[in-house]
Amino acid sequence: MKPWHQVILPHEDIRKGRFDEAVFAADLSDVLADRGPLEYRDPVTFFRKTYPTRGLVDLLARMLSRLGGMGDGEAVIQIQTPFGGGKTHSLIALYHLFRHSGELASSEAVAEILQMAGVDSVPPVRVAAFVGTAADPIHGKTPWGEIADQLGKYAQVQEHDRSRRSPGKDRLHALLADQPTLILMDEIAEYAVKARDYRDQVVAFFQELTETVKVLPQCALVVTLPSSAPYGEEGERALHQLQQVFKRVETIKTPVEGEEIYEVIRRRLFESAPDLQEVRRVDETYWKMYQDLGDDVPKEVREPAYRDRICRAYPFHPELLDVLFERWSTFPDFQRTRGVLRLLAQMVAELYNQRHPDLLIQPCHINLANSAVRGEFLRHIGREYEGVIASDIAGTNAKAEKIDREMGSEYARFGIAAGLARAIFFESFSGSEKRGVSIQRLRVAVLREGIQPAIVADALKRMEEELWYLHLESGLYSFSSQPNLNRIIVEREEAVQEEQIADEIRSRLEKMAGSEMAVTLWPREPQDVPDTKPLKLAVLSPEYTRQAGPTAAFVKELLDKCGQTFRVYRNTLLVLAADGSEYAALRQRVKRYLALRAIRDDKMLVRQLTDENKRALEEKLKDAEGGISFQVLSCYRHLARVGTDGVEWSDLGLPTVGEKGSLARRVQAYLQSADLLVSGLSPRRLLEQALRADEAEKPIAEIVEAFWKYPHLPMLENRQVVYDSIVQGVRDGLFGVRIGEQVYFKESISASLLETDAVLVREPEVPAPEAPVMAPAGEAPTVQEGLLPGFGPVPAPQAAVQTYTLRVKVPWDKLSDFLRGVVIPLRREGAELEIEVSLRARAQSGEFKQTTLEQQVGETLKQIEAEVLEENLR
Repeated sequence: MKPWHQVILPHEDIRKGRFDEAVFAADLSDVLADRGPLEYRDPVTFFRKTYPTRGLVDLLARMLSRLGGMGDGEAVIQIQTPFGGGKTHSLIALYHLFRHSGELASSEAVAEILQMAGVDSVPPVRVAAFVGTAADPIHGKTPWGEIADQLGKYAQVQEHDRSRRSPGKDRLHALLADQPTLILMDEIAEYAVKARDYRDQVVAFFQELTETVKVLPQCALVVTLPSSAPYGEEGERALHQLQQVFKRVETIKTPVEGEEIYEVIRRRLFESAPDLQEVRRVDETYWKMYQDLGDDVPKEVREPAYRDRICRAYPFHPELLDVLFERWSTFPDFQRTRGVLRLLAQMVAELYNQRHPDLLIQPCHINLANSAVRGEFLRHIGREYEGVIASDIAGTNAKAEKIDREMGSEYARFGIAAGLARAIFFESFSGSEKRGVSIQRLRVAVLREGIQPAIVADALKRMEEELWYLHLESGLYSFSSQPNLNRIIVEREEAVQEEQIADEIRSRLEKMAGSEMAVTLWPREPQDVPDTKPLKLAVLSPEYTRQAGPTAAFVKELLDKCGQTFRVYRNTLLVLAADGSEYAALRQRVKRYLALRAIRDDKMLVRQLTDENKRALEEKLKDAEGGISFQVLSCYRHLARVGTDGVEWSDLGLPTVGEKGSLARRVQAYLQSADLLVSGLSPRRLLEQALRADEAEKPIAEIVEAFWKYPHLPMLENRQVVYDSIVQGVRDGLFGVRIGEQVYFKESISASLLETDAVLVREPEVPAPEAPVMAPAGEAPTVQEGLLPGFGPVPAPQAAVQTYTLRVKVPWDKLSDFLRGVVIPLRREGAELEIEVSLRARAQSGEFKQTTLEQQVGETLKQIEAEVLEENLR
C-alpha cells in the first residue's frame, strides 16, 4: 500500500512550508476591510475551501428563508462554541452569501443551500456587521453607531453614539424596518469588557436590539458568544450579562458537529479528496489488525463503525483528531478548529517533506522536537514541560530515544519507545479531569504495519524503569512536571558512596561463599590464603578483575607462594576473579539497591509518594534484592588454577536464569563437569597414576599427598576418594595393600585401616620399585616430562577406540541430571565428547520477546562459544 503522502496532496503553501497561520484565524473585521488571506476575502475561494457541514448549511438556509420573507427561520441566532469552533467562519459565510451572491451563482455549495431553503436565488439584503475586537471603545463608534453608519443612517443615532447611550427600540425600529436586513455581531463579549465605562448601555442596546429584530419579519441578528469568558473576572461578568440578554430569544447553532470536523480539516489542509479505493485498503488493514488484537485494544476500534471513521479521518488516524478535540480543545484558551488546523499543518508540512513512510498520521508521529509543534502544546500546559520533553521524550539525550537505540534495530527503525512517549504526552493533558492513557489505547496510537504488537509492552516496561517524569496510576500512563520514583532513585543513587557499595558487595559474597570449600574473601597477600590440604577458594576483590592489569601477577603469586615460602599444596587452591564488565553491572545493581533501601527507610519521603509509587518502590526493592545474587554469580566467573603450563584460566559462563547456590558450589560443579575435580576414581586409573611401571609399592599417605600437591593430577573432593578406589581395587584383585606384616589382596578391607601406615603393592610378580626423584628442600617440585611426579608415565591411548553414540529426548528440567549422570561419567572415563543440541521452543503467548532471544539466548551462546549450526524463527 502507498504511504499517505502519495495518496493525498497537501496545499502548495503547506508543502513548501510557506503557509501563513493567519489562514486558520478567521477575522470578520479583515473581511469587512478587504484585507487578510485570500481564503477569507474572496467569496469563491472561501466557499471552495469550506466544507458544508450540516450545521452551517442549515444556518444559511434558515437565514435565506427568513430574509426572503417566507416567514421561516429564527430572528435571533447565537453561535456559541469553544474558541476556534467555527463561529466567525459562519459569520463570514453569511456575509459573503448575502453581500456577494452574484459571484457565487455557480458555487455548488451555494446551490445546495438554496435548494434546502426552497428559494431560487439570494434575495437582496442589507448587511451590517460589528466586530468587538476591532472596535475602539473610546474614540470609535459604538455598536449602534457602527450599524447605523453601515446602513447609511448614522445621523439618526449620532447623538446617542457620541454620548455612549443606547438609542432605544423605537429608533432601532426606524433604522431596520424599511428593508430586509442582516446584522452580524462578532466578539461582543470582548467589546463589553473594553467598554466598562458604559457597559450597562452596551447590554441595554443588545436587549433592545434583540426585541426589535424579533418583531421585524425580514430582519435577522446573528451573534457570537464564547463558551468561556475573556479577561478573567471582568470578562465573566460581561459574558454573564450578555448571556442573560440572549437567553430569552436565542437559538444556538453549532456550525460543526461530530465527525464533520474530519472533512473540515481535510479540505483546509489538502488540495483534493484522496483515492477512495486506496483509503479503503488502509482502513481495512488497520481494522483487521485491531480485530486480531482482540481485547488488547479498546472495543470501539474493533467495531465496523470505526473502520468508516478511519476512512473519513484519512490521512489522520481518528485517535489523533479525537484527542485534539476531546482533550486539548477543552483548555479555555485553545482555539478549537483554528488551533487544531495550525498544529496539524505543522505536522503535515514536516512529514510530507520527510516523505513519511506510514499509511496514516498517528499520535506517535507528533514531533515534539519541532519547536513550532512543541510551542502549540506548551502554551497551554506551561513552559516547565520543556524540561520534561528534553529529559524523557524528544531530543538526542531523551531517555525514550535512548531506549530505542539500545533495544535493537526494530525499535530504532520504528521509534517504538519515542513514539509511545509522544503518544503518552499527547494524551496526558486536558482542560478537564480526563488525563492519561491505557496500554490498550497506546497500541491504537502506535501500532501500524510492520510492528510486532508484543514490543509495545516491552518498551513500556523499560520506560517505566528509566523515564523520570512518566507516571502510571490506576493503569493510566501520563507525564507530569513532578519527577517520578525513577528520578528520586537517581538522586539517591548519586548520594551512595563507593565504600557503601564495596561493603554491601563483600557482605553479599560472605553470604554466598558456601561451605563446599574453605573460602577466603578479598586476600591482599599470599599468606592470607593458608597452605592447607582441604580445597580452598580465594575470591579476589573488585580491583583484581580478570581484565585488570595487576591480576595475572597477583594470581600467580597466590598460587605459587604462601608468605615467603613456596606453596606446597598447590592442587588444592583455586582463585575466582570478577569479570570487568559484569562487575560494572553488579556495582550499579547494588548502588540501585542501596538507593531504594534509603528511600524505603526515609519515612517522611515515603509518606509523600503516591500509592502507585509505594507499590513500585516495594517491587523494585524486591527485584533489586533478588537480582544481586544472580549478578554476583554472573560477575565472579573467571577461575584460575595451577596447570601444566602455569596458571590456567577457565570461564564458568553465565548462570542460568533463576540459578541459586554458593560460589563454592558453582566452582565445584564446573570442576566436576570438566573432570578436574573427582568424587570417584577407578582403581586402574589410580594404579596407573600412583605407580611407575618399575615401582612395586608406594605408601598410601604419599599417594594422597601427591594428589594435593601436583596439578597434573585431578583434584580430590577429599581423601576418601583415594581410599574408596583402593578398597575396590583390593577387592577386585587389581593390587594389594600391606599394613605391617598383613597383606590384603582380593578381599574386603575397611577404609579406616588405610589411614595407618598402609602401603599400596602390585601383584607379587611385579618387579621391585625404584625410588622416586624428590625435589631438593626449599625448591618448588619439578616434573619430568612425560611423567607424573614420583609416579609412572602418562598412559598412552589405547589402540582400539570404541565409539558410543546416543540420541535421546530429555525433559528440559532434567538437563542437569543428564549432564551429571551421562556426560560427566563418560568424561571421567577419558572419553572425547562431541555434543550437538537440538532445541525446538514454542511460544505460549504467540511470539518470543526480542530481548529474550537477543540478550539472553544469543548472549549465552556467545559466552559458551557455541557453534550455531542452524537457527530459525517462524
